[in-house]
This record gives sequence, C-alpha cells and structure tokens, in this order.
Amino acid sequence: MEISKYKTVKKEGIKGNTTVQMAYILPLFFFLFILIIHIVFYFHDKIILNGIACETAILGSQLERRQDETGKINLEEFFKERTEKKLILFAEYTVSVDKTKKEIIVTVAAKKNKMKLNIEQKARIMHTEKRLRS
Repeated sequence: MEISKYKTVKKEGIKGNTTVQMAYILPLFFFLFILIIHIVFYFHDKIILNGIACETAILGSQLERRQDETGKINLEEFFKERTEKKLILFAEYTVSVDKTKKEIIVTVAAKKNKMKLNIEQKARIMHTEKRLRS
C-alpha cells in the first residue's frame, strides 16, 4: 500500500461562483435601497405640501370673512414663505389660489424627474357673522 506524499489541502474561502452571484445581487440591493429612499421622500413631501396648502386655504377663508384685511396678504407668497425652510425634494412647484363666492381653492403641482404631485385643498368661506347679526 502506497502512501501519497501529497496531501490534499481543503481551501476555505469564497468560491468564484459566489463572487459572480454577489456581483448580480448587490446592485439590486442598492437599487432597492435608493427606491425606498425616493418613496419615503415622495410621501414626506406630499404630507408637507398638503399641510401647507390646507393652512393657506384656511387662512384665505378667514381673511375673506374680514373685509378690512382681504388684500393685505398674498396667499401664494404665504405658501412660498412656509416652504422656504423645509427639506423637500420637490423644490420646483407651482401654486395657484382661486377664490369663488363659497370657497378658497389652493392647487399645488410639483414635479421631480418622473415623480409628480398634484394637491388640491379647499376651505369654505363661512359668513357666520352676517347670519348671526341679521
């Protein structure tokens, strides 16, 4: 019986096919991470812009009730002031404030690459003082 003088050494480490598989899988994980970050910023911005639009609509309806302060505040400028120091991804947006006899409508449209936001908030103009005093 012959004994071989060469011992087989078992290598421990990463095989070549594992490296190739990780070359395919890791970019998918990075893509998924970036996608989640974009989704979080999308909903974050949607909540912030929706809240500011609601605040602007309510302020507009309250100013319409007071006849002496109607023309003093520009509601579009008020909206822009409220978004100045906020960390939002949708920095380019358009705001329009429309007034009818019964309500104030604030419409915000924002776009960043392929993501779009369209927000509309309404506030009714209540003339309770006229009804109570007449």
